[in-house]
Amino acid sequence: MFSLMQSPTYAFAIDLGTNNTLVYQPRKGIILEEPTSIAFDCNKRSFFDCGMNSKRMVGKNPKYIEIMQPLSRGAISNLTVAKAYIKEVISRISRQSFLKPHIVVSVPSDLNVMERNAVIEAGREGGAKSVRLLKDPFAAALGSAHAIERPQGVLVLDVGAGVSDISLISLNGIVMSKSLRIAGNDLDEAIIEHFKATKRVLISPNEAERIKQELGNLFKEEERQMSISVKNLVTRLPETFIVHSKDVHQAILPIADKIVALTHTMLSELPPVFASDIYDQGILLTGGSSMLKGLDSYLSSRLEIAVNPVENPLHNIILGAGRAIEEVRYSTLFGV
Repeated sequence: MFSLMQSPTYAFAIDLGTNNTLVYQPRKGIILEEPTSIAFDCNKRSFFDCGMNSKRMVGKNPKYIEIMQPLSRGAISNLTVAKAYIKEVISRISRQSFLKPHIVVSVPSDLNVMERNAVIEAGREGGAKSVRLLKDPFAAALGSAHAIERPQGVLVLDVGAGVSDISLISLNGIVMSKSLRIAGNDLDEAIIEHFKATKRVLISPNEAERIKQELGNLFKEEERQMSISVKNLVTRLPETFIVHSKDVHQAILPIADKIVALTHTMLSELPPVFASDIYDQGILLTGGSSMLKGLDSYLSSRLEIAVNPVENPLHNIILGAGRAIEEVRYSTLFGV
């Protein structure tokens, strides 16, 4: 049995996401929530200021300071940056103890061996005594209070920032899964490219995310608009620009349809024995990008099956990972 069960005070669950990192400590709950980024001083060749401090620098940093993200589309893209970031996270959560913590890291289900080893190596180099991995679908189901140890299928669709993942769970195992390295960040990029191509204006990534949150909707509704600052690609000058929700709808629809196609493929390949389970209870929808307005209804109408959003999509996975380290019966879910 995983040793953290005997010393839960020094065990932490970490949801290491492409855009955001959350940490859960048994008996205390969520103790850290911040952007997954870290600043690097090229002159001093050293890392400094991670999380929100580095996030605030984006777009305003001098050339000798780089704002780095250790993950890309759910996997570690730069091991050196990941080690530095995880080391900073571990130092924050265990600064009041001389003991090295045990950590459980929630990761996408489709990580290959090299990607899994990179997460483990980054955790150990970052100061953890031991590192175990927990697949996101398990954490998502546990965070929604599903009893995944039963002989009953639970279908989880996790739409995060970098990965869309759909998995069928039964008897504490993943029966089958599919993933697509397209998710919330691609919605932002689609918005930027749409307005660049059709309106000849350049929108910043931060503004694109704000547009997605405020105007993004997969069901056409009453026309809405908002004012943002952009760079006019014709005059090369900054200007104020009015964004209309109908244009945002056109921009994000192709990305949503790729998530529909992923889910449709999964449903078409379900073993017949699980068909009644899934069609009776529907699909569990989680992940930060599942908060896109109308996504659940759009999926449901296109696939003709109930799609049930979790109550707290931003915290669902970290709460499930926390439950996994608090309840001994789920210790078999941890892998390396």
